[in-house]
Amino acid sequence: MVAYSQFAASSQFYLYGKRHFTKTGYQRHSKAYAQPANLSVDLSGKTYLVTGANAGLGKEVVRFLAKNGAVVYMVCRSVERAETARAEILEMAPGAELHILQADCSLQKDVRRCWDEFCATGATLDGVVCNAGALLESKTVTSEGLEVTFAAHLLVGTYLLGKLALPALTAQGGRMVIVSSGGMYNTKFPDWETALGMRGYDGSMAYAYMKRGQVLLAERWAAQNSSIKVVSCHPGWAGTEGVDKAFGSQKSALEPLRSPWEGAEGICWLLACQKEEISSGEFYLDRAPQVKHMAGPFFSEGSYTKNTEAEVDEMMQNLEAWTSGQGPSPLELQERHQAHDAGQAVVGNIEAIDQPIDLQRFMGSWYVIGHVPTFLDKNTSNGMETYTWNEEKQRIDVLFTYMDLERTKMSRVEQKAVPVNESNSRWQLTLKLGFIPVSLPYLILDCDQEYSTCVIGVPNRSVLYIMARTPSLESDVYQRLMNVAERAGYNRSLIKEVPQVWPDVDPKASVSEEASPPIKVMDEMDIDEHYVSGCLAAG
Repeated sequence: MVAYSQFAASSQFYLYGKRHFTKTGYQRHSKAYAQPANLSVDLSGKTYLVTGANAGLGKEVVRFLAKNGAVVYMVCRSVERAETARAEILEMAPGAELHILQADCSLQKDVRRCWDEFCATGATLDGVVCNAGALLESKTVTSEGLEVTFAAHLLVGTYLLGKLALPALTAQGGRMVIVSSGGMYNTKFPDWETALGMRGYDGSMAYAYMKRGQVLLAERWAAQNSSIKVVSCHPGWAGTEGVDKAFGSQKSALEPLRSPWEGAEGICWLLACQKEEISSGEFYLDRAPQVKHMAGPFFSEGSYTKNTEAEVDEMMQNLEAWTSGQGPSPLELQERHQAHDAGQAVVGNIEAIDQPIDLQRFMGSWYVIGHVPTFLDKNTSNGMETYTWNEEKQRIDVLFTYMDLERTKMSRVEQKAVPVNESNSRWQLTLKLGFIPVSLPYLILDCDQEYSTCVIGVPNRSVLYIMARTPSLESDVYQRLMNVAERAGYNRSLIKEVPQVWPDVDPKASVSEEASPPIKVMDEMDIDEHYVSGCLAAG
């Protein structure tokens, strides 16, 4: 079914594209324009920032803005190529105010420095065009540990730059144009691991994933920022240097190709038209909003390329976390890429943190907010771990309780734990299977200074618990803890949130065998057997 859906999405995208994305499609669309295609407007006093500005579509956009009197900041990876493009444009528009900002839009450090340099000029900002990127055949990882397509098109070149620019655009009531592609019709945005390039790599699909992500991002930003216009757009199939590199002789399948100007003209209109003419959040081609899905029968929307709201929420949360210093380090990412590319899920076993753990502060009750569960507590709610220091026996008594999703039955597992390293961050848990004691490792991977949140794992990453002293966490805190787990090598997509709903039951009373109906307490020995069957592989 998935293969058929992908075939339908791709074939209908191509057939639709042959009619609308080519030169003949542009010629047909432009005949319906209310304004002339040459777009003669006065943009004096306005300032724009354009990425990927030294060639192809970006160069055409800069040429248009310069010819019509705007101040333009050209964000380019190569200063030499930028200077050449600037000189060519100045021959056509003598006296135009063109500035070069050097930045590789796949590198956060470059984009942040570039933005700081722009801000230092004191210039206002009327528009941003996120255009930089490339379609790569083979996987390439940046010095920051990010796959280039993911970084340049989405995380850094669009999200980070856009996030930095939003306050300046808001001050001017400006607009942001994100140059996407019809390639996004092929797919929905994938899970985060696939987006990172950690589940195999296909250059064309990586490109399509990011282009879908850009469309989703434009929708969210448009909804969140009513004082500015945020749109994504498709330039059609234009004959640019980038297309030549990406498709080579196969570009004949896209013919007749548009000229670079015919591809860029719709972008320029979005920058120059009256603001009221733009529908924020839409996906544009040739001055008109387009459908965003066509994977259903007879070019209907279908569902194959649609993301749920929860999936888009997760994408947005990850984009924010990874541009706020909460993602893995470059070295950790590079090691993960190497491991995945070598066919390994993770690199070796993990260890507990070196940070000393104050056992007395760690004692007490913790709510399980997210987990990679054992067989025992999969699809459960109201998970809690309660630790009590046993002074007489110099150990930790552990009580794990949880409920079914309907919250009709409370289950409990009693365990014992002994710290086995100097920092108290590694414990050995013991429980009984019949009369046979079974030991399991227990690693504290993170604990904040207030002892209000923690992350618990096992060496082979088969089990994980994200826990807090409260039954809920702010989104940014939860994402930080998710990133802790990811840095330890856990697959982010396997971490599931645990419902914490306590309208009927006092959490402290609920762990008692005296709990009143309708809660039923499962027999402890039955739990132990299931628990061990799910945990023995932890090693």
